[in-house]
Amino acid sequence: MSGSIASRIRSVFSPSRRDLRFESNDPEHKGLVITLCVLAASVLWFAFSMQESYTQLIEFPTQIVDLPGDKALSQLPPATLKVQVEGEGVQVLRLFYNPPIVSISAQSGELDLFLIASEAVNNVSIQSVTPRIATINIENRVFKRVPVREAIEIQLANGYGMIGNFMISPDSVTISGAQSIIEGISEWRTDRRRLGSLSDSLDAMISLSDSLRGLVQLDRTEVRVKANVQEFTEASRSVEVRSIGLAENQQVRFVPSTVEITFQVPLSQYDAALTAPDFYVFVPYSDTQRDEQGLVYPMLHAPEGLTIRETRLNPPGLKYYDVRND
Repeated sequence: MSGSIASRIRSVFSPSRRDLRFESNDPEHKGLVITLCVLAASVLWFAFSMQESYTQLIEFPTQIVDLPGDKALSQLPPATLKVQVEGEGVQVLRLFYNPPIVSISAQSGELDLFLIASEAVNNVSIQSVTPRIATINIENRVFKRVPVREAIEIQLANGYGMIGNFMISPDSVTISGAQSIIEGISEWRTDRRRLGSLSDSLDAMISLSDSLRGLVQLDRTEVRVKANVQEFTEASRSVEVRSIGLAENQQVRFVPSTVEITFQVPLSQYDAALTAPDFYVFVPYSDTQRDEQGLVYPMLHAPEGLTIRETRLNPPGLKYYDVRND
């Protein structure tokens, strides 16, 4: 293949080979010549241009070094420095695509970032550094145990609901950092997560938020989060109305004395909700004392351990009269 290309090139530039067929605009020969000329010109242009001097603004990343284990930063230095460099094109291009990491020593006080950045480069000159000055403050490192709070939003499939609250394991995390920062933290959040159309219980490892990276360290990076998600169904039952807060010689009778309650309950609790004895509605006696219209509105008392939602009472309001025992 290479021999064939070489022969074609010789046929183009050799006077003895210029016959009537080539001069009749052979597109294959002309296309090859044009391509080679463009490539050669591009290579020569790039080689010569890279020997010229250029000025370029480049971002250098930074890192903190030499921080003792019993010390912590109270604020972070700039994450990047905007450095304007001047030098030969090939050196500037190398820095642009592979900028050096500027190491900033963890020592309290003001640091001249121009001098520090200059030590990180060779073969180019630095014209300016922004920011020029950084103030480094370090404090004693302290430790604190704080509770973990979820930052999770869930959307449930139709007919499903969550029973109870999120369960987090472990429910707390040890944080460490500068005292001025740690003493103001009372809890630590998980990463924000949005979960949609759940139709089953949740059991997942969720990362902890890293909002104070570089300033606060955690003894773990994730926790297990659980949520009890179950299918709900509608149920109804007739329950008695009770008056609470009565004195010994007081009694209140309601009309009617029972109400029909319709509610949503998990399928797993359906039978218990229909048979539980400690299931009633009540009216505080103080409500009857404040009432001026002869009508009171009962409230639901659901047995402990049952999840009852979206309750509707029929009738919602009750008439009543006092019966006093002399």
